[in-house]
Amino acid sequence: MTMRRLVTAHRSLALGATLLLGLLAGCESTPPDHPFLPWDVEVNEQGQVSVFGVTLEESTLLDFKRRYDQKADLSIFAKPGEPLTLEAFFGRMNVGPLTATVVLVADVDQDTLKRWADESSISDPTPSGARKLSMSDEALVEAQEMPIRSISYVPTADFEEELIARRFGKPAEKLAIPRGERDRDEPSAMLWLYPEKGLAITVEEDDKELFQYINPANFDQLVERTLGEVPEGDPERH
Repeated sequence: MTMRRLVTAHRSLALGATLLLGLLAGCESTPPDHPFLPWDVEVNEQGQVSVFGVTLEESTLLDFKRRYDQKADLSIFAKPGEPLTLEAFFGRMNVGPLTATVVLVADVDQDTLKRWADESSISDPTPSGARKLSMSDEALVEAQEMPIRSISYVPTADFEEELIARRFGKPAEKLAIPRGERDRDEPSAMLWLYPEKGLAITVEEDDKELFQYINPANFDQLVERTLGEVPEGDPERH
């Protein structure tokens, strides 16, 4: 069972669902002061994406934590043949008026990540094949000041294709995501690409969508990683 299906199993209570449907339909009487909706994406003159109240490669993990008053699980992920990554897993949380599972990938150089990894005392396997490494208290303090490289966002609400197209516009391209051996009987998933916004959306029938945000200069790297079946900040491996 994928993470997005686990999200499906824990739907909001009836009142929350009613409010959400009103929002998606555009029927709310008073818009929130700070909506932070997934389609509110801006790119500044420096090519940096602003979404959910933070700016990529400028705002830090601590900035996001303070904005939402939400604790995160910070871990290093190591997989043979791939660079180390530092990810902050915020789990299920309220992002503006919507509920979602959020994972941030930090922008950290490999030498620093290796130093932290060498200090790790616990290493756990994950479904993706990567190993999740613990971090020392000193490393955690240092890590929270690192800038955000990318954001992965899995909403509790199910976004139909028509709604995605209406809110985000027509994608520049749609690519089929290769299926692994264990998922070969599952319906195919498509990757909707919005390179100018630094946004890639995994759209899958009967499953939750995965929204990935990254600065446009790094967009090709995100697409290549996703098509390799390991999206940046993949919620499934936490």
